[in-house]
Amino acid sequence: MRRIIGIGVVAAGAVLLIAFLVFLRKPVVDAGANGLFANDCCGTVKLADGEMLLNDKQSIAYIVARDADGPYILPRFDVGVVSDQGLDVDGTRSVRKLRLDRLPSATKLTLHEGLTPYVFKRLTPHLRN
Repeated sequence: MRRIIGIGVVAAGAVLLIAFLVFLRKPVVDAGANGLFANDCCGTVKLADGEMLLNDKQSIAYIVARDADGPYILPRFDVGVVSDQGLDVDGTRSVRKLRLDRLPSATKLTLHEGLTPYVFKRLTPHLRN
């Protein structure tokens, strides 16, 4: 009986530790992605320390991460392109990665809508450290 209680306490501790790491950690934000990016079709995306501003209207939190294909932006909600309207945010769809060409000092941000890539080019100058 004591062994079962001990296993239960260890399991509960592991669950609490995982919850702490997942829910209480600070989002990863890389200042190397900060800047204003534009696309003729869709408008602008401004990245500033974890906040993405779409066409100077809607703000969404994001994190910067890296996988086997390189660095990317992962917004809190899905960001997509609507024909003849520009950028759209949809909280009901799975979130897509917005690819950066490099870090630090990204020069391009690419959003894929189906098979179509929309490339946003940096408008702001690079900040040197």
